[in-house]
Amino acid sequence: MACGPSAVSPNQDAATAPTDAGRDAPLGRLTLAIEGPSFAFARQSTCFRAVHDGGPDARVSVVWADGTTEDLALGVIEACHTYPYPGPVVMGMSVDARGMHADATLLVRVVFEPAVTRPTASSSIAYDAALDRVWAVEPDADLVTVIDAATRTLVARIPVGDRPRTVAIADGVAIVACQGDGSFHLIGTGDGAHRTIALDAGAAPFGVAADPRGGHAWATLQASGELALIDLASGTVSTRLAIGRDPRGISVRADGTISITRWRSTQDAATVVVVDAHDLSSPTMVGEVLLPRDEGLDSDTDSDGVLSFVSAIAPSPDGGRVVVGGLKANTVAGTYRSDHPLSSQTTARGATAEILLGDLGTLGTDSFRHPFDDLDAVSAAVFSPMGERIFVAMPGAEVVIAVDAFSFDSAGSIDQTGHAVDGLALDPAGTTLFVHASLSRSVRIYSVADLSINPSLAAEISTIETEPMTPEVLLGAQIFHASRDPRMSRTRYLSCASCHEDGEGDNLVWDFTQRGEGLRNTIPLVGRAGTAHGPIHWSANFDEVQDFEHDIRNGQGGTGFLPDDVFHTGTRDTTLGDPKAGLSPELDALAAYVGSLASFGTSPTRRDGDPAWEAARVRGEARFGAAGCATCHAGSRYTDSAFDGSHAPLLHDVGTLGAASGSRLGATLTGLDTPTLRGLWSTAPYLHDGSAATLREVLRDRNPSDAHGVTSTLTPTELDDLETFLLSLDDAAL
Repeated sequence: MACGPSAVSPNQDAATAPTDAGRDAPLGRLTLAIEGPSFAFARQSTCFRAVHDGGPDARVSVVWADGTTEDLALGVIEACHTYPYPGPVVMGMSVDARGMHADATLLVRVVFEPAVTRPTASSSIAYDAALDRVWAVEPDADLVTVIDAATRTLVARIPVGDRPRTVAIADGVAIVACQGDGSFHLIGTGDGAHRTIALDAGAAPFGVAADPRGGHAWATLQASGELALIDLASGTVSTRLAIGRDPRGISVRADGTISITRWRSTQDAATVVVVDAHDLSSPTMVGEVLLPRDEGLDSDTDSDGVLSFVSAIAPSPDGGRVVVGGLKANTVAGTYRSDHPLSSQTTARGATAEILLGDLGTLGTDSFRHPFDDLDAVSAAVFSPMGERIFVAMPGAEVVIAVDAFSFDSAGSIDQTGHAVDGLALDPAGTTLFVHASLSRSVRIYSVADLSINPSLAAEISTIETEPMTPEVLLGAQIFHASRDPRMSRTRYLSCASCHEDGEGDNLVWDFTQRGEGLRNTIPLVGRAGTAHGPIHWSANFDEVQDFEHDIRNGQGGTGFLPDDVFHTGTRDTTLGDPKAGLSPELDALAAYVGSLASFGTSPTRRDGDPAWEAARVRGEARFGAAGCATCHAGSRYTDSAFDGSHAPLLHDVGTLGAASGSRLGATLTGLDTPTLRGLWSTAPYLHDGSAATLREVLRDRNPSDAHGVTSTLTPTELDDLETFLLSLDDAAL
């Protein structure tokens, strides 16, 4: 029970559970104020007191938020109430005395009581409450930055491994997950002692979160599809649990319940993995919470689609739910699949999903979906300390929105937060927000104690000293993510990153029939270095990265980066027409950035040094040649993609074309451009229309007439060898 201005739960302090008094409403000499907590806990009794000068004969009445009234007995000034549901409520009191009347109201935020030991979550930025410091990773510069939160000054920049993605604080140690080289860096927050845990490079760690019970941290290994347990005392990874493809964001509850996002979804649903890790020595996967795609919602304020690119995960302080966020990709609309064409307002938008977590060992439930209007993908989210509010970041729109944690109604916003915000952190009081804008190379600090006014920038700390990118490539990276730029997108929904976050593909199949194409499986940009592997897209309809000006002007509704008179000169307003290179600094910068994406990474299927694996790979390579695969997937690029002397592409009909394959530039599609085979381990589903979920389906089910290599006669063992070879093709194969 919470009574009076000092009635505070044992889990609260003055910073997290302030008391408040209602508005005085004097009438003559009669005044009334309400004393009580500004936070009440749902399903627990909370008490309020009437403070008045009406004397002992005054009568007090209460109006609760549900409209029910309660008349208190003569001389009684205290009333208690149990709120069944969370959310902001206004309760009122009135007093009558000596022929006079007074009223007062009090805003009460009803929340679920925060846990004694609160859940943790992965983020690119972390607050160290013990030392009042903030840590933020810089993936492009391979370092972690440390900031003094009190003085708002730089403490240190510490080199770590290749491409650090998240950082967590536990037991006086900062744990940094480095995706590029498969390492964790453990840095003493006080003494700076630095230890490294080296995994296989193909593991690709992403999310790391402290175990609230102490002594350990948990991390997701995105490429190898595992959950790893880090022992902080020994500096080792003691457990690796297979949990399936693309694990990324992670949240850990004190009872051992772990929630993990899958970064990329299927056509039909996103999934969140739940793990029971109450026994550190033997964690078990409970199952997956399905987040089915939405249908029948296309409008100017919502759209159909499936939640994809889900990295953001935020646990509520009570541990009863997690909110995950990403981009809702419209895998429903399109003129082949439906009578609803894709528009700039219905192709994709930022969205969150709420998952109600059960007891340890049980699977949670999909509870609530919230779309954002005129905003792109959700990259990060964090609850306020008492759980009444959630701060949500949209990287391309460069906006942070504060929403009510239960209704998701907007409670305020911060604009112009910097390029590519990918992390948020709050101080323990919930009054200062730290915003990590990775492509602005800074941490920005805002006071969010009062959201009735727009929070202003209090400080900005540079996270790097030496820029790792050339000025043109950095500008291109910023443009690639910039949905707020009207040249890129009509209403801040879309950017290049909408389908190619981190330069990868979303592994979804889009209906581009209205664009003169057909069903198209997104091709990753990483490793292809722009046009180094040949023309762009399945139908080879672009010959330069600058041709994306057409998608920007049409599908994304942007005004474009070329002036209209330049765009419409000669044949420049057609793809494959007069070159656009050299005519727009922004398009050239975009091409420079996409061209810099030259690495496929390391395959997690590699078992170098394992004689059995190496022998299978050698047999598979021989089978690759014997089946005729190398005819089209030729040379070190594993593709023959090219234009001939008359600028006609080399296309092949491998027996996979159908009615859904559509056209090429509005004309007959006679064949497909040959994609490189490098990076196959991360690009399922396969083929131009995504009709093969696995490589085995490519080689067997979708190739009955051997038009796509002679594979129909291969035995299961021979197919296994061929797959071993194909899945191993990465940077090391160059």
